[in-house]
Amino acid sequence: MRRAWLAFVLASAAAAAGCGSAPVREPPAPLPEFAPSVRAAKIWSEDLGGKTKDYVGLVPRVRDGIVYAAGAGGRVGAFDAASGARLWQVELDLPIAGGVGLGDRLLAVGTRDGQVVALARDDGRTLWRSAVSSEVLAPPAIAPDIVVVQTVDGRVTGLAADDGARLWVYDRTEPALSLRGTNSPVIVEDIVFAGFGSGRLVALSLEQGAPLWEVPVAQPRGRNEIERLVDVDVPPLVLPDAIYAASYQGKLTAFNPRSGNIIWSRDVSTYSGIAADASNVYVTDEHGYVLAFDRRNGASVWRQEALRGRRLNAPAVHGDFVAVADYEGYVHWLARDDGRFIARARVDDAPVRAPAAVDGETLFVAAISGELAALRLMPR
Repeated sequence: MRRAWLAFVLASAAAAAGCGSAPVREPPAPLPEFAPSVRAAKIWSEDLGGKTKDYVGLVPRVRDGIVYAAGAGGRVGAFDAASGARLWQVELDLPIAGGVGLGDRLLAVGTRDGQVVALARDDGRTLWRSAVSSEVLAPPAIAPDIVVVQTVDGRVTGLAADDGARLWVYDRTEPALSLRGTNSPVIVEDIVFAGFGSGRLVALSLEQGAPLWEVPVAQPRGRNEIERLVDVDVPPLVLPDAIYAASYQGKLTAFNPRSGNIIWSRDVSTYSGIAADASNVYVTDEHGYVLAFDRRNGASVWRQEALRGRRLNAPAVHGDFVAVADYEGYVHWLARDDGRFIARARVDDAPVRAPAAVDGETLFVAAISGELAALRLMPR
C-alpha cells in the first residue's frame, strides 16, 4: 500500500494521485503575544534518544505515578512521575514507531518492521515478540488477556497477552493513498473500536475480532486521490455517553456507543487528535486552529486561530486548561471556557507531534528529538 505522510507536503503523493502539484503548506503564524496569568515550569526531562522525523505514535503513558515512554531508536523506560527518577530502561535496538500501549501486567510497543514487543511493567524484561503484517505506527491497546494492534495495511490483529500468539485478524481493503499513520485501537469492555483510511469507524468483538457495526465518519469526495483522503488517524474517544471520532478532510462526529447511530456531526478536518472534559470536546484541526464544541449537541463554544499553521499536536485537558504543542517545541495553555492564552513553555527546539499525557497537575510531553519533559503550572 502506498502511504503518504500528510499528502499536502509530498509532491510525489500528488503525482501518484494524478494531480499536477501538491498544495503548499501555509506559513506558520508568529508566536502570539499575551500576558501569562500562570507560570509554566519544566519539572524534569529525560532523553529517550532516536530522533525521528514524523512519527506521532511515540506517546508517553502514565499510571500509578510512573511514566512509560519509548524512543524511536528502541529505548524504552519507566520513570517516577514526580521526580523523573529512572526506574528501569532497556535498549531494544528496534525502530519503534508505535508505543507505548499499557496494560496491568505488561506494556507493548510496535515497530516499523512489523513487530510487537511486550515488556514486563515492573522491570522492562522482554516477555515476547510477535510479527504482524506491516508497520505499527500507533500504540497497541491492551486488555487483561489480549493485545490489539492496528497496522498500516488496514489490519487489526489480536495477540494473546501471555505469549503473543495470534488469536484473530480483522482485514479490510484500504485506499491506495492515505496519510502516513494509523490510530490506536481503543478497548472498552468487550469491544474494540478502530478507525480506517476509508473514513470509517468499526466496532469489533474483542474475543473474536468479528465486526459488530461500522459507520462512516467521512465520505470521500473530490476529483483525485488527495482530495478524497478521509483517514481516521485520530483514536476514537470513547466516553459513557458517546464515541467521538474525527477524520482528515471530514467530520467530527458523536456516535451512540452501542448502536453506532449519529448523535451530532460537525465539519472538521484533523489528523492530530481530540480530547474532552465534562462539558466540551476539543480538537486541533489541519490549519492549526483549536476548536471547542459542546459535548451534548456539537454547538461551537470557541475557536482559537492565533496558532494557525504551527502544526499542533492533539489537545490535552490539563486542569482548568487545554494544552497544545507545536512544531517549534512550544506548549501553549488555553483557558477551557473561552480559549484565551494562559501560559507558554518550550520543551525543546524540535516539533512535538505525539499527544501529551496528563497525571494530576503534571503534563508529560515528548518531542521528536527524543526529549521527554514533565511540565507543571505554577502561580506567578
